Amino acid sequence: MLVLIYVDDMAVAGISIKMVQGFKTALSHKFKMLDLGELKYILGIQIMRNHEVHTISMNQTAYIHQILAHFSMSECTHISTLLTVKQNLSISQSPKTEEEAIKYLEYVNSLYYLKIVGTLLYATQTCPDIQYAIIIVSQFGGNPGKPHLEVAKHILCYLKGTANLRLTLGCSGSESIDLVDCTDSNLCRSISGFFFEIMGGSISWFAKKQPTIVLSIIEAEYMVVMKEAIWLWVLLEDLRYPQINATIIHTDNQGCIALARNPITHTHAKHIDICHHFIYEHVKNKEVDLQYCSTKDMIANIFTKQLPR
Repeated sequence: MLVLIYVDDMAVAGISIKMVQGFKTALSHKFKMLDLGELKYILGIQIMRNHEVHTISMNQTAYIHQILAHFSMSECTHISTLLTVKQNLSISQSPKTEEEAIKYLEYVNSLYYLKIVGTLLYATQTCPDIQYAIIIVSQFGGNPGKPHLEVAKHILCYLKGTANLRLTLGCSGSESIDLVDCTDSNLCRSISGFFFEIMGGSISWFAKKQPTIVLSIIEAEYMVVMKEAIWLWVLLEDLRYPQINATIIHTDNQGCIALARNPITHTHAKHIDICHHFIYEHVKNKEVDLQYCSTKDMIANIFTKQLPR
């Protein structure tokens, strides 16, 4: 049995209804609690189960409509893209003087801007497609300018049109519970991103601006590719779904694949710390299988760059 607790909210899952009921009865003798029955909502996330096809779906439709109303954008026009390909935000667009800050005060202030970014950040619980855009706008919370707020509101307009989309987990016509990953990074002060899926359903995703400057895109992808996989292996084994087959990791970088299979052959990778070579051991033990995926087919691109519609 698994018990998920967040402050005073709780969800329980077990291999039998009798076990779950027994646990809730025992708990109610110790604590004052309210049993709401089968899980429908938790922390602003709606849960829908289809018992016939054995699927569970999650969305934040109500939460998205709530934040649109809070920022007076319920009537905004839906926009189909998050950030245009040529749209670049920079610190040069922030107010540089007190007079300039006062000029923008009616339009934007740090607290209002951070409220928008914070509410958008929580929406990524079920909306991984907005993760990269939030990384961009969150960098200017200390001194936002008019262009920064316009992009933050742009994301809200995008969410209005995608509010009814949901994540679905469960049977997809295959009994395989194999973990599959797609990973991508961009260069310079790298933004790395990946997502994992099981049976066609996304279960974990990540996008982050790396705290260190990387010297090659090989290193950028190399730094993030394994940690989440190892954690998910442990979790799935706890759920009695141990990973028998190698976890497939899709990457659009041939150098990353070559380095993982033979970490001593690349002169351009000599600077990579030895701690990052632990992926080689997993490849050698056939726990991981890195496979090439062309950039045009790489779904993880949504976590690392601006894309056209």
